[in-house]
Amino acid sequence: MRYPNFPPIAYFAALMLAPTWVYAHAEHDKVRYVAETGKDEGRCDQISAPCQTIAYAAKQAGKGDQIQMAEGRYEITDLDSIFYLSSNVVPVTGSYQKKTFQKPAAPATNSILVGVPAEFAQGLAEQGFQVISDTKGLNRSEQDYLNAKQSQLTAMASAQAEVPCVAGKAGEFSCNNLGLLTHVPLATLGNNNSRGNDIWGHFDLNDNREYALVGLTNGVSIVEVTDPVNPRVVSFIASQNTIWRDLATYQYYDDTRRRWMSYAYISADAASVGTMILDLNELPNKVTHVASETTDTSAHNIYISNVDYSTGVVLTKRTPYLHLAGSNRQGGAFNSYSLTNPLSPQAVYKHPANSRDWYSHDITSLWIMDARREQCIDKNNDCDLVIDYNENEVLLWDKTDSAKPFNLARSTYQYVSYVHSGWWTEDRQFYSVHDELDEQRYNLNTRVRFFELNNLRAPELVGEYIGPTPAVDHNGYTRGNRYYFSNYERGLVVLDISDPRNPVEAGFFDTYPIANSASFNGAWSTYPFLPSGNILIGDINSGLYVIRDNTAKAQGSVKFSSARVAAKEGEVLRVTLQRVGGSTGAVDVFYEAQPGNATAQDFTSIAGSISWLDGDASEKIIEIPIAADVSGNEFTETFFVRLYNPRNGLMLASPNLLVVDIADKPDEPVTVSSSSVNSSSSAAAVEPKKSGSGGGSAPLLILGLLGLLAVNTRYSFAVNAHGN
Repeated sequence: MRYPNFPPIAYFAALMLAPTWVYAHAEHDKVRYVAETGKDEGRCDQISAPCQTIAYAAKQAGKGDQIQMAEGRYEITDLDSIFYLSSNVVPVTGSYQKKTFQKPAAPATNSILVGVPAEFAQGLAEQGFQVISDTKGLNRSEQDYLNAKQSQLTAMASAQAEVPCVAGKAGEFSCNNLGLLTHVPLATLGNNNSRGNDIWGHFDLNDNREYALVGLTNGVSIVEVTDPVNPRVVSFIASQNTIWRDLATYQYYDDTRRRWMSYAYISADAASVGTMILDLNELPNKVTHVASETTDTSAHNIYISNVDYSTGVVLTKRTPYLHLAGSNRQGGAFNSYSLTNPLSPQAVYKHPANSRDWYSHDITSLWIMDARREQCIDKNNDCDLVIDYNENEVLLWDKTDSAKPFNLARSTYQYVSYVHSGWWTEDRQFYSVHDELDEQRYNLNTRVRFFELNNLRAPELVGEYIGPTPAVDHNGYTRGNRYYFSNYERGLVVLDISDPRNPVEAGFFDTYPIANSASFNGAWSTYPFLPSGNILIGDINSGLYVIRDNTAKAQGSVKFSSARVAAKEGEVLRVTLQRVGGSTGAVDVFYEAQPGNATAQDFTSIAGSISWLDGDASEKIIEIPIAADVSGNEFTETFFVRLYNPRNGLMLASPNLLVVDIADKPDEPVTVSSSSVNSSSSAAAVEPKKSGSGGGSAPLLILGLLGLLAVNTRYSFAVNAHGN
């Protein structure tokens, strides 16, 4: 029986975009051994202990692995082995000697495959196998199974847009409360031979455009996603081939150029790449590689501290630092660099020891600004806390003096296997931990752990998310009371962490529909900080996904009424907050102002919280006094107001970052979007004034975050003519 419309082996090889990936960061490019006398147990990585089936070996494979089959006779009885043999998910070769797995010059016998359906015989013979075809062919259920695999592979290789999640499916992708805005496949980002890895985002404050920076094994692709349904590949920056890259961005205002300047920093776990510095200042036309920092010739991860992760702009009264983790220096302990000169980072710290004991796989950081400062070295000032994911444990460092970090605590947990990464909650009371190997080593389902930071000298494990599958958790980030993490073969998972002691799954989007095991395919990382609220996913096997988050519940969401407003010097800006999509329960949200190129002389810095009672969905107002200009500057000054830490089930909606532009001349007309300016002098949050209650309003003009962009231009999946 001929399998109708089933693609030949070459089709699978072209469609399957990556081999199965990592067992551990120290374990990759290995051989998994298969022999007819083997057993399907363990890792299949020892010649003396091969496994028996292709399907089992493929599920143990790591980054860059291959499968070698000893000579002998193999009954191919399961469809998954047929799939892995024909799809090249993991390269499979045969006819190795039984005891040594050496390739004889002239093998007396081959790896003989018995029971292979006739439609696969020719392709497998061309791969060097001796095939005894099963003349019965595939029955209907087997055809349906492999047909479904074909459709899933096709979806992973195809550009798609606007696919809602309906009844648990967005096309071929399983989902819940997350819809697909767009999918840009690897062939468009780099080429069919590239693989995906990490991802980051960039919001250009000069024109409000949004971008995805997609790490690939052969370089970096920069994609404009301002109109996510019509993404545009701006540039591809080629680089030395490597499995691991990491990305971060920094943005600052240049008074001389009178524009925002921005750079991307790209680490690579390769012998001679160092840290690439990309110039983002010619966007939206192109991106160029302008410099490299090669003090650390390789590094596993990169992190920039003391910046807002939506804008890349430095936080109030802080200094931005670039940190390299898992580098070739000091045993892989994190190294810190000043970004005073963004094109030439200057070293400010390197760990004094070279021991692997201090290896840092990944780090994140937050400022402790409450009574817990008593537990830090300087008890009288804010404390810069670095969370160091150290493979074997989590280290907490007081890094307030960047040149002299002090270790505050070391913590671990049951089933510790490979302490990988994590993030912190917006109330600064908890941090998460991803362990990359516990699912495999201990036969667990997905586990994400949450530690409480009440005692900086002894953090306490207080909560765990346990998933429905053994898919491996990888990288995660907090936005509001949602925790977004890549779950490899299950794709992106979103947790409601309103109570981190009891994290609850709120949604998921599976970017790797062909399997759901504890292997290393699928979603590598995510980026949830774009001002639009759209979520980026970088997938190893299939490229870039842009996702819409629909996980809000009955408590509703909170947002600003506008994404960008203009303010007039000497008056008070009234900013409107809206509770949308629900009004169940009493809820609140925090807000704070952050400087851009505007300083404390230009506006009154504000911080506080806004509350709604049960059933209340009324608009709330934040008032921000704008100073009269005494400096004589004649350029627009900008600052930001952001919402964070929504509580009691309230969720952040977009826009939750407000860009405020102060006009460059006091007598200039002011345009404001969906907010008004009046003469009230209070800086507190107040209820909206009733009609006729005083205070004239300036002319209104809707600027909207996307309103002035060229969103009517229909972008195509093509590299910009100015791109590299």
